[in-house]
Amino acid sequence: MKSLVLILASVFSANVYASLNVTSSTKEALVIPASASSCLARKQAGSSAPKADIPAAYFRIPNITFTKSSSKDMYIAQIKVSLTVPGSSSPYTCVIAGDALSALSQQWWPEATPVDSLIPAGTASLKTDCPLYCGNIPTDKMFSATATMRVDGYEQDRNSDDQSPVSAHLNFTVTNQ
Repeated sequence: MKSLVLILASVFSANVYASLNVTSSTKEALVIPASASSCLARKQAGSSAPKADIPAAYFRIPNITFTKSSSKDMYIAQIKVSLTVPGSSSPYTCVIAGDALSALSQQWWPEATPVDSLIPAGTASLKTDCPLYCGNIPTDKMFSATATMRVDGYEQDRNSDDQSPVSAHLNFTVTNQ
């Protein structure tokens, strides 16, 4: 994958880079008390049965839409989902990057090999066609909590090596019933 030159840290607000917007049809994600197979596991399995690589107590986001207002190429570097589970001593974080990120879209994994998570110049948006899974939610109690999905990446003109960071976030509810 292309090298990522980002100096994002937590200094930048998600609203600073307005050229990326992220949406999902999911407003509430339910915690499922079972294991599952990620998009990456399914892609790597080919015609074989995929392994269950998502630990029990997971939630999923069926589709994510990335919309850009820039005329440049935009590379998505990672998706980070964070939430504080009531009664847990530390925040829960799920990071999707690399091949796991590429596996979310047929455009990013067109054949047997993944490619960059790119929204090319001339394309206004891209919608994933495989769900994002986050597993190993640290609770067995009922709860409802607000989760934040943060998408980080960069945009780049095809005629330049200069990269500009992009970031967007989306809030949704995670519920364990």
